[in-house]
Amino acid sequence: MRTLHKVFLATALYAGIVAGAIAQTDAIDAEMATNIEAMRSIVQTERKILVMQEMTFTDDEAAAFWPLYNEYRAEAKKVGDLRVKVITDYAAAYETMTDEIAKQLLKDAIKFEEQNLKLKKKYIKKFEKILPATKVTRYFQLENKLDAVINYDLASEIPLMQ
Repeated sequence: MRTLHKVFLATALYAGIVAGAIAQTDAIDAEMATNIEAMRSIVQTERKILVMQEMTFTDDEAAAFWPLYNEYRAEAKKVGDLRVKVITDYAAAYETMTDEIAKQLLKDAIKFEEQNLKLKKKYIKKFEKILPATKVTRYFQLENKLDAVINYDLASEIPLMQ
């Protein structure tokens, strides 16, 4: 896990982009959206490298794991799109926040958390069909640690509502 900090330096860049977005008073522009997608791609690649380093599989396990991993991460990205929307909407409305916008942001943030948990439950069942429980648990521990790093970075960069 010593590569965890290196792996998620990209997350700090991502968080910096988000902080820059919040500093803007206008809606998120196309360049900002492109930058966010680029950072998400970097984080995805770094995440996969870390999983490769931290998980040990037999050849048969690896052959079954990686296609399912790619499927899971593709679905996780779709769920994560809602999180990006919440963050960018928050950034766009930061200076002119209303109760109505704040209520919608909170609703969407909770929806993201619910969808994320539902996705994990769905894929735990799928991974348990191809891997021993110890490896499934280790993999999801790793996922949770990586998510925690991202959450910490985002929390440290995104200011509280005014």
